[in-house]
Amino acid sequence: MPTRSGVATLAIGVLALVSGRVFGIFELYIVAGVLLALVACAMAWVTLNRRSLDVSRSVAPARLHVGSTSVITLLLENRRMLPTPVAQVTDEVGGEPRADAHVPPLGRNKVTRASYRVLAERRGRIPLGPMRTRVTDPFALATTVRSSAPDTSVLVLPRYDRIAPPPQPSGAVGVRPDRAPGRIGQHGEEFSSLRSYVQGDDLRKVHWPSTARVDELVVRTEHVPEHGDSLVVLDVRSLFAAPDTFERMVSAATSVLMACFERGDRLRLKTTAGTDMTADDRSGFDRILDFLALVEQVRTDTAEIASDRGRSTESAVLVIGSSDAFVDALGPQNALPDSTFVLQFVDVGARSTASNAALPSRRMAVLGPDDELPLYWSALIGVRGRPRTDVR
Repeated sequence: MPTRSGVATLAIGVLALVSGRVFGIFELYIVAGVLLALVACAMAWVTLNRRSLDVSRSVAPARLHVGSTSVITLLLENRRMLPTPVAQVTDEVGGEPRADAHVPPLGRNKVTRASYRVLAERRGRIPLGPMRTRVTDPFALATTVRSSAPDTSVLVLPRYDRIAPPPQPSGAVGVRPDRAPGRIGQHGEEFSSLRSYVQGDDLRKVHWPSTARVDELVVRTEHVPEHGDSLVVLDVRSLFAAPDTFERMVSAATSVLMACFERGDRLRLKTTAGTDMTADDRSGFDRILDFLALVEQVRTDTAEIASDRGRSTESAVLVIGSSDAFVDALGPQNALPDSTFVLQFVDVGARSTASNAALPSRRMAVLGPDDELPLYWSALIGVRGRPRTDVR
């Protein structure tokens, strides 16, 4: 389509044509013909060069946590016999133009790259695109714009803190051994058996008395303790948490799940909206993280999880908002197991009744807007069996 300069040129050409007709001046016909032909040639030129430049986009990483940076790389390639024209490539991030690169002419089979960074400031999905390539003729009389690469997105996972996993119930039966390659005999704590040395074994595991007796290297294998289940319950009711508070709640739930996953637990995530997800491996854990990246609050004041706070063989962490009813439901009449912990997040200016709830203080922490989760969590799981001072 014509640019502003092209439209002006067309207007002048038409005016010259009309004036030549009215006044009978032959030279004006020549001027009009040249101007109109120039615009026509410009439009034909941009049409022929519309797809002269192949552009693709790669995202690394496509999943990242809040606070991390993703690198968007644009690959520009010329597959034609002739050099490409000067082009302008524009890519949008979150609906706003972000990358704006002017690409000089590329020779035959030439490739060039351009990249930019996207900082993940808030969890959720960041749309990338549309990406557009604009080609303009040398006289800037005509231009054409086309979509260069399909739209994609970056998934921003919740921010998390490095914390210790919640203690498992005393006497719980392990249900999930760690079967990672090389695990047996390297990180166990209880002696299991002896076997012949294999190249790559830790020499600190060599059992020298047996080695001397059989005249070959013998190493100890040690029992690897099995891990249990971990449950995290997230309160998603908008009536009891402001949006900023809810973001801190999602971050806390992610932190606990991350710690339990690294320990090797089987994970279970529940929400007050009825979501129930489990994870036995990395792919299942990734699905939980993807869900937490997009989870939203719901407008309801009911929660059907009071009677299902975890089995006796699993640790449980309840991440709740400033709901007095929820806290009251956790009182002595529904005494919590020793392996269940409560993290309550309150809004700015909110007055929680948690301190008045008849709940063992060592298993509950109330966090305000300025409170740091790692500090409170360490105190929460580190003072079991001893009186806890007021966390507020």
